[in-house]
Amino acid sequence: MKKALLLSLAVLTAAPVLTLDATSASARPPAYRPYRGHPHGGGYRPVLRYRPAYVPVYRPRFGPVLVMPPPPPVVYYQPPPPARVVVVRESAPPPVVREAPAPTVIAQPPAPVPSEPETRDFLGVGLHVMGATAEGEKVGLSTAENPSMGGVGFHIRGRFSEDFGLELSADFLKGSASNKDLTQSTIPVMAGLTWHILPTSRFQPYLIAGLGVHFTRLEYFGGDYNIDLTELAGQLGGGVEFFLTENIALHADIRMQSVFKNLDTKEKIAQDCISQVGTQTGFCDNIHSTSADDKVDLGVSLSAGLSWYF
Repeated sequence: MKKALLLSLAVLTAAPVLTLDATSASARPPAYRPYRGHPHGGGYRPVLRYRPAYVPVYRPRFGPVLVMPPPPPVVYYQPPPPARVVVVRESAPPPVVREAPAPTVIAQPPAPVPSEPETRDFLGVGLHVMGATAEGEKVGLSTAENPSMGGVGFHIRGRFSEDFGLELSADFLKGSASNKDLTQSTIPVMAGLTWHILPTSRFQPYLIAGLGVHFTRLEYFGGDYNIDLTELAGQLGGGVEFFLTENIALHADIRMQSVFKNLDTKEKIAQDCISQVGTQTGFCDNIHSTSADDKVDLGVSLSAGLSWYF
């Protein structure tokens, strides 16, 4: 506002002076006029005018006062700072945990599981009954030799691995011919190797193979003539063993038996069974010859028994 007032005052002060100078210049006559009578055809000559001795002319002592406004302030333009980018990372919301209702537990008694016996790597003892029959002859004195026999026995069983074991057995068997002229008794002493197919099962099938000795007595005519034989025998068969508990088991098996070697023969003859006719010595009922040669007898035996393992 102050600057505007100063400019207006300067303009008003300088206006009369400018107007006066312009008016004086226009009213002043020209100092020279063109002169055509000049020998060269042109030129100017002075014009004589009346000039007063003093013409007061107001001339300002000083020139017009110009009030210059102060220069505008220097404005330094500073670009705005770059916009600050703030990245706000929101953390993931906590997982919503919903508690499921507790399941309804219905207690059920466990189903009974039959206990399986462990691998039988210990010893067992037991008793069994046996029946046996064979075809063939012993010494050839009678066709009634090798009658059907039955009896009882004792056995020992054990395992030396998961699948294989041993069996030792001894039996007493006795039988007689239909005419009662011959009574035969045999004591088989056998050793066998057993292979158990299902060694950890309650029901265990097995195979057996072995060798042994048969001690046999043949009694003729009520004991007047006796023959004792020692024979080599073999067996091959199979059976099953069922464990009632972890320590008690039942078994049943069938075995093929063969007697193929006569190791020893002894004869016992009563005195009243010896008769002499001339130079010949005979036996009762004209039995006067025996043969101790090797005979091959084939038979089969069945056994069943009870074992206790410890």
